[in-house]
Amino acid sequence: MKTKILLLTLSIASCSTFANDVSFSIGGGYPYLVIPEVSLSANENQQRWYANYKIGLDDGFSAGFEQAVSDNKKHAFGALVGAIGARDTDQECESSTNDIATDFANTLGCAIGSIFDEETTNGIGLTYSYNFNGLNNAGFRLELDVGYGKTSDSNEKRADGGISLSYEF
Repeated sequence: MKTKILLLTLSIASCSTFANDVSFSIGGGYPYLVIPEVSLSANENQQRWYANYKIGLDDGFSAGFEQAVSDNKKHAFGALVGAIGARDTDQECESSTNDIATDFANTLGCAIGSIFDEETTNGIGLTYSYNFNGLNNAGFRLELDVGYGKTSDSNEKRADGGISLSYEF
């Protein structure tokens, strides 16, 4: 029983220490319009581990790591795995037929479908971020992602990327 109490006390103490290092941010950009994120600082705020959910005309999860590379911790490079970017799938519309109603429906469907035919590229990538108040500090962050992977639906291999502006709380 004493061992269980000791383990519970240690886990609560470590969780309270761990909770001070967790940050939340919200941002958006291209091709993802909304990006909620949770991050954990490490190595005296010189590094951060993060996970986010990227929401746009398609969506995806990613996780990554960043390391500050300047003394003021404003510049950071890193790597990510997961959703890198999203692009148009270039789906072909059906050719015209002799039926006016069918042609109209195909044209309307093609127009609506072209708005929502983005697909996410999932793979591995590199990141650069400029943190206006320094890495792991509250404030704005501008991030660029580039990488290579497979698309979510057609499994096409391609390079992709994105840009986002977020605010860390």
